[in-house]
Amino acid sequence: MADYLSDLSRKHWMVSNPKRLNRTGMDGKSFRCPFCPGNEEDTPPEVYRVGEGEANKSGWEVRVVPNLFPITDIHEVVIHSTSHDTNIEGLALPQLEKIIRTYINRFNFHKHEGKVYIFSNQSLSSGASLIHSHSQISVLPQEIPTDTISSQPVENIIEQNNSFVSYCPTYSEWSYEVWIKALGQNKFESLNETEVKDLAAILHLMINKLKKIHGSSPRFSKKEFGYNFYVYPYDSWYLRIIPRFMERAGFELSTGIMVNSVTAEKASQELRDITADLHPVL
Repeated sequence: MADYLSDLSRKHWMVSNPKRLNRTGMDGKSFRCPFCPGNEEDTPPEVYRVGEGEANKSGWEVRVVPNLFPITDIHEVVIHSTSHDTNIEGLALPQLEKIIRTYINRFNFHKHEGKVYIFSNQSLSSGASLIHSHSQISVLPQEIPTDTISSQPVENIIEQNNSFVSYCPTYSEWSYEVWIKALGQNKFESLNETEVKDLAAILHLMINKLKKIHGSSPRFSKKEFGYNFYVYPYDSWYLRIIPRFMERAGFELSTGIMVNSVTAEKASQELRDITADLHPVL
């Protein structure tokens, strides 16, 4: 069972989980990637797959397994593809659409069991312990309070398609953070095929634009390109991408106030200006 602890005010919560200290790839043991095809026996038995083949055997295209080192009592890993070295921005759009459909499936499966969080840590710099691209789905008990940022107004627009808009809200806690919101009143849990395709396209485009920003900056490119994104799947749902161009330092840690050295207006303008070599992978 997850061990939830609060401070005296009961406004701040943490999860105590010493087992995560020795996660796969961090324990000093000889390593083979448990997310690669042929190594299915290295993960707990799968709970969902996209693709052909027998359960827990090769043939899958997207695979979902329980997290071997869970934070919460319900904690799953979504393995994005069979490719060990390809992150979201390098995947073909049909593959990204399968991942988004998997998010929707697992949200609907777990939505009555607690508060569902869908998130991804891309690269070691963003907190991932394995480089094979994956997301995570974690379910918190309803009674545990969370502090997820509320939906921010659409401003400083970057791109727009038939279903979604991407933008940099004025309240941006991280340099070049990008939000994606639906243009209509559709719910995340019931996106149709057109909306899934449009979400995949704008997510793919935004991450590739951020990768261009990273690569063109002598300051940012000193470390590997990394980012987090998460889906807040409830009312006024959104997808938030946080590039890891900056780190939290002493001021942020001591005050809880984030420092952002790039204004949302400047970030959105730079991202709008990036157009070359960003054709979707087919």
